[in-house]
Amino acid sequence: MKDKGLIESYSFGGFAHPPSLKYKVEVQKNEPIVAMILRKKFDYGLVKLAIDSGATFMDEKSAEDIKILKDKARILLNDGTNIESQIVIGADGVWSTIAKKSGLGQSRKNVGMCLFQEYPMLNKTLDRFFGEKRLCHIHMNLQGIAGYGWAFPKKEHLNIGICEFKPVINQSRSKTNLKEIYENYINILKVGKIIPDDLKMGRVKGGVLPVFPLEKTYADRIILCGDAGGFINPVSGEGIYYAMSSGEIAANVTAEALETGETSERFLSRYQKIWKNDFGKDIKLLLRSTKQRTKGTEKFVKLASRDKKLADMALGILHGELSIYEYRRKLISRYLYVNFKEIFSKIK
Repeated sequence: MKDKGLIESYSFGGFAHPPSLKYKVEVQKNEPIVAMILRKKFDYGLVKLAIDSGATFMDEKSAEDIKILKDKARILLNDGTNIESQIVIGADGVWSTIAKKSGLGQSRKNVGMCLFQEYPMLNKTLDRFFGEKRLCHIHMNLQGIAGYGWAFPKKEHLNIGICEFKPVINQSRSKTNLKEIYENYINILKVGKIIPDDLKMGRVKGGVLPVFPLEKTYADRIILCGDAGGFINPVSGEGIYYAMSSGEIAANVTAEALETGETSERFLSRYQKIWKNDFGKDIKLLLRSTKQRTKGTEKFVKLASRDKKLADMALGILHGELSIYEYRRKLISRYLYVNFKEIFSKIK
């Protein structure tokens, strides 16, 4: 990726803050743990790589419907034309037309609602506030929401955003004003000396994230990748890694299917088996941890702020550097150790 110029910069660590802002977990590494990109540049680079590899790029055209026939799949485009193929890989986002029209996307009931902005910033200013290691900041359960806020420094930009996970239906139950929370977050960052005092909020952008994978990500002649399949880190909201990984798995399964002439649902089911064994176990455990999002965050950050090993594991998992499935026992054991140590120190 670096050789292709798609990576803008790297972060070598960061800080996690609880709702009270009384504590913070700090982790710094000698090796980068997070790669940062500029989305327009990244997407353009991927399109160019695809074209160079022989793909046909059809700009300003989108899928409106899909029909699965006995010997092929037919996609209706927004300009009235059709495309026919042996297999369709749906990578068309959280509101995927391919997922919806194929009946795979009907079970999505929750989403993450985001506000964010990418602020141009001088390199020397970023060095002053985030250091040469470009340390990130994540604020858990920001202002009581079931979500988080972030400040991610890049090469010459600063990405600031907030995200709340909420039901798609019955949204009237939540009166959250995300724009107001974003404004307050900018002030929190300024008070905490995390960003410059003269930074202007400006106009922010909105976005939607999936919360958990679809129950089924394959059908006859169809595979779903990335946001279309619901692949995302439910704690941090990061989805590019899962998009790239699921895309690679889909490509390998598709190539095998075309070679054997077997494009049935039964054959393509191996796609889901592979991604579940690859990153699905991590997503499943991370989803469980979000059930304690508001209850346990404060205590966990407090304990992690006092124990380097616990902090290293926690931020490593949060940023995707470590697998929570592989480190779950170590994480639980360390948490219990630090918790008991805290209790006994009070007794003495």
